[in-house]
Amino acid sequence: MSKLLLGKLIRKLRKQKGLSLRQLAEKVSVSFVNIAHIENGRIATSEEVIKELAKALDYDVDKLLAAADSVNEDIKNIIKKLPTAVPEFLRTAKNLTEKEWKDLTEQIKNKKQ
Repeated sequence: MSKLLLGKLIRKLRKQKGLSLRQLAEKVSVSFVNIAHIENGRIATSEEVIKELAKALDYDVDKLLAAADSVNEDIKNIIKKLPTAVPEFLRTAKNLTEKEWKDLTEQIKNKKQ
């Protein structure tokens, strides 16, 4: 997703929460100008700020990171730990529906017990 599309999503979420630029900036500990630049697609922002934005906006952190073309650090570490198995698994499962992914996740959770 482009910086502009990410910015539009953040603006939409901020407005849904009824937050001003300044209010969101306070929650995220960045300047309101920085938030305005992010929303207008003028700058890319760090993974840490994206995580803080997700928290402040009560939005799924993985979804917001994905919108920024990024993934959470724990996911990166899993891939690094299993650099062949994880990508192979994801490529094999790439055409699953969301329901099939949820079912598969439940099967894995049950298997671990």
